[in-house]
Amino acid sequence: MAGLVVLALHGLGLTVAVVVIYANPALGGLTSFVPLGWLLFYVLTNVVLVIYTAVLLVLMLRRRKAAIANNIVFNLLSVLFVVLWHFVGEKSLVGTVVDSLPGLAGLGYVLTSKRVRGTFVSSRSRGQVSHNRPG
Repeated sequence: MAGLVVLALHGLGLTVAVVVIYANPALGGLTSFVPLGWLLFYVLTNVVLVIYTAVLLVLMLRRRKAAIANNIVFNLLSVLFVVLWHFVGEKSLVGTVVDSLPGLAGLGYVLTSKRVRGTFVSSRSRGQVSHNRPG
């Protein structure tokens, strides 16, 4: 969960930075401009990931089974967005590979971890007393 928070803060920081640099490219040492549509795509997809991270963290803190499926979707979206950012000129090839690694690692962990299944699948049955006792 701490990793998700760090990634969300990182994405939020990059989003603010790209808007500032778009407004004044000289701050980033740039001489070329990114089309506004591509900038908006980058900003909106980063905001989607930050909001989705918050939703995912709530699901995880509440130990909801839905956290597993949402984590899978979140990681797939993370990788998809990074690849799309590359195709619109927002990421270099090296940046795309490096920035895809957390999503791919998270996806692998969620899909294979017994700890994840034990925490989010069987947590509802543990520690709860049944009020429908026979007899």
